[in-house]
Amino acid sequence: MNLLPDSTKLRSTQVFSDFFKSIAVITPLLGLLAGCAALPSAGPMSAEIQAGSSDRRADPFDYHLIDLDDSVVSVLSAYQPNGLSKVFTGEKWAPKHIVGIGDTVSVVVWEQGIDRLFTPTGQAGGVELGPFVVSQSGAITIPYVGKVNARGKSVERLQEALQVALDRKANNPQVIVTLVQNASSLVTINGAVKNPGQYPLDLNGKRLLDVVANAGGNSLPATESYVSITRNERQAKQLLSTIFLKNYENVYMRPGDRVFITHDPQTFTAFGAVPKVGEYPIQASNVSLIEALGRIGGLDEASADSKGLFVYRYEKPEILAKLSSDYKIVNNVGVPVIYRLNMRDARSYFKAQLFTLRDKDVVYVSSAYGAELNKFVKILSGTLAIGKVARTF
Repeated sequence: MNLLPDSTKLRSTQVFSDFFKSIAVITPLLGLLAGCAALPSAGPMSAEIQAGSSDRRADPFDYHLIDLDDSVVSVLSAYQPNGLSKVFTGEKWAPKHIVGIGDTVSVVVWEQGIDRLFTPTGQAGGVELGPFVVSQSGAITIPYVGKVNARGKSVERLQEALQVALDRKANNPQVIVTLVQNASSLVTINGAVKNPGQYPLDLNGKRLLDVVANAGGNSLPATESYVSITRNERQAKQLLSTIFLKNYENVYMRPGDRVFITHDPQTFTAFGAVPKVGEYPIQASNVSLIEALGRIGGLDEASADSKGLFVYRYEKPEILAKLSSDYKIVNNVGVPVIYRLNMRDARSYFKAQLFTLRDKDVVYVSSAYGAELNKFVKILSGTLAIGKVARTF
């Protein structure tokens, strides 16, 4: 005896009809599962990356695929980018100050004999004249002598000039010139410092970090701050935290140098089969690839291809020339490079420790074939749900 009402019978018949129609659609689609290209993906598969590299195509493409073997890691570890010391090498400012406009000098005169011009008879010691400020015309005015050109002279040369001028006026004079205030040998510092402005250089020379300290120190984290120095037509840039760590990057300043500190946090981006896709701060001068993987939670166990760990980077042409004998340097523009690492190889974890991430690197983990199959099944889950409804009747 049929206990279902007519309306229920109609709905049940329709559900079963829709279910079998969905089976008819799914059956031919299952035949496509053998083709990887037909499967959805959050990014390229390992094979696709390899096929698209310049090493696998007849015509050169726009990136190079390089396996992270021992020789590659050795080249990358030994490379030192052009920081401040390479551009301004041997640039220590000699403590031979050149007197300029606005400087203040002191002149002390010692005399011998009885008939003295500056020192009263019986008084011991010398007499200080001044201090004198170098005028806009570059001269100082000395009593009984008049104007003496000081601009462009070292302290020693100015002392000799005053000695000659006073020989005709004083009694066996001995002249000592001292720089009291340095107002012409200045370094300008701006940007992310607490007290930007112009700061004088000491006679014994000042290094970059001395000038930064005079300006009140950097106002933002050193790992996120870059220091740029401009000297005449030359310019160089370095991460502030690197300057703290590497003393040779703490270069000597010279008069007229311009220092600018910018806030530019270093980051890397992770995507693909990782627990959390996103942009991550580097937050240190040196962060290895293995440390970066730790920050993003490693590889996604359910979907990652452990043989497909890639790092995308615009590499320095000089580095690529060392890695590939076929590559010829054309210009200084970065070359697109993808480094590949097989994490199933136990040695890869040591290589990942030696591989240092750089600002704007992209870490990508490709999906395994089985994971792509699961994605495909999930897309059809809405259709398969009809079967679940049908089984309730």
